[in-house]
Amino acid sequence: MAPYFVPDADIIMAIKAALVRGVRVRLVPRHVVSIIVGAPSRTYYGELLEAGVHIYLYNKGVLHAKLMIIDGEIAEIGSSNFDLRSYRLNYEVCEVVYSSEVARKLAEQFEHDLADSIPLRMEVPPQRTHLQRILDQTACLLSPII
Repeated sequence: MAPYFVPDADIIMAIKAALVRGVRVRLVPRHVVSIIVGAPSRTYYGELLEAGVHIYLYNKGVLHAKLMIIDGEIAEIGSSNFDLRSYRLNYEVCEVVYSSEVARKLAEQFEHDLADSIPLRMEVPPQRTHLQRILDQTACLLSPII
């Protein structure tokens, strides 16, 4: 769960590798209306949906949580979005908590937030104009500095 999702090739590869191993990957970015921040995120959705990632857009206000739950026993919580700027420029940090109790509580909140999210589906292609797709791709190229 992260408000902004602008991964690099390594993150995409890690997600796909997890899917091949049978890991269920659910991604919940915020439903972003900002042209600058939302555009690069949208360029990855089709590829990830096709690979088997379940993507839900949080649609009930501001969701600024940065969270990852791993195997119901580990939780990663912090200030870092899934983007190069957070990892390499802003030096944002995350804490890894090895506690099944903490992971369980965060998973419960995650499931609650899914109820307020819109699932994306491959069979319903987003209605994007040619100009919007060009803007999305351009923003993707600029994503390391956004």
